[in-house]
Amino acid sequence: MKKLIFVFIVGAALVWFGMDYYKKNNTSDKKVGGRSGAKQVVVAVEAANVFKGDMHDEGIFSGSIEPKSKFMVAPKTSGRIKKVNFNIGDTIKNGDIVAELDDEEATLAVEQAEAALEIARANYNESGELLEISRRELERVKTMRKQKVASEVEVENASADFKTRSAKHLVNKSSLRQAEAALSQAKLKLAYTKVDASWSYGVNDRFVAERLLDEGAMITANTPIISVIDITNLTVVIDVVERDYFKIKLGMDAEIIPTALSDKIYHAKVKRIAPMLDEVSRQARIELNLDNSSNELKPGLFITAKIIYGTHTNTTVVPIEALVIRNDHEGVFVIDEAKKVANFVPVKSGYKNSIQVEIVSPEINGRVVTLGQHLLEDGMAVRIPSDEEKANGSEAKK
Repeated sequence: MKKLIFVFIVGAALVWFGMDYYKKNNTSDKKVGGRSGAKQVVVAVEAANVFKGDMHDEGIFSGSIEPKSKFMVAPKTSGRIKKVNFNIGDTIKNGDIVAELDDEEATLAVEQAEAALEIARANYNESGELLEISRRELERVKTMRKQKVASEVEVENASADFKTRSAKHLVNKSSLRQAEAALSQAKLKLAYTKVDASWSYGVNDRFVAERLLDEGAMITANTPIISVIDITNLTVVIDVVERDYFKIKLGMDAEIIPTALSDKIYHAKVKRIAPMLDEVSRQARIELNLDNSSNELKPGLFITAKIIYGTHTNTTVVPIEALVIRNDHEGVFVIDEAKKVANFVPVKSGYKNSIQVEIVSPEINGRVVTLGQHLLEDGMAVRIPSDEEKANGSEAKK
């Protein structure tokens, strides 16, 4: 009986403590869920200052560097390469002889053309003298005819001889011109055995990028021997999508960062914009002019290009992490320093980059939450550990 009474007393006590605990927790939950309860929940967050600064609307692109000019040096005639005067990396000037072909046959052709020209010139001179004799004879016979000394037949014979001499002289004159042209052609073919590199614009000094053939090789006309490039001025090529295409204008400045030289920044300008987008990739080719007077950069390098479309100066700026979405509205949590609460403020954002965002409206100041926003609702109390650490550090110093 005593045991039963003891069990009953212990059970009653447990029930009483349980009901008391439930009432306390239920009351606490009601407070938290109410309007004033939100202020009882304190969320630890990180914050950053709102500040004034310049923001840029910019595009970041990947691309590569190409030489402004590149061409192949090839002979205009066939033959055997007797000598190549340049190798990879050599500096070459405008008009330099790149290679020499075997010229024995061309030299003989020039000598033969010169001999033929001498014959043609001698025939021309001879026919010219005979024509002059025939002309004087015709005039003499005509004079004698007027004096009734010569007959009409003699005049006709002299006239016919003069015409024959004139025609032959014209033929010899044409033969002379033909021989002169043949000699010029032979000399031109001889000159073709000296393969030169020449260009009509740009710098006088360029570089040999490739050497494709060596001495002794048999080649035909238009077979490349070396390639020549101009790297004093380079072309940066990027491909842009529709969104950026209409923002880019001729003359815009760009910052170029080579992948292999990531600690250096070079400056270029937009030189050419393709008038169409590729139907497959939906991208357009953009070319930028890059000065490379130091010859430090080389064609083929991969680069990152940053083009500034526009700039807003002295505008309101916050870290990009502060921007959140609540109820389909973009905004930031601004800290009320006096009440230690975070208020959600819908904002209209402007220019953005990977670090910061411009706040166009409304005007905000103070500090905004940059970490812990996913736990926040409008008006919730916040605690900033970094402020507490600074305060504790100040107390410790004191």
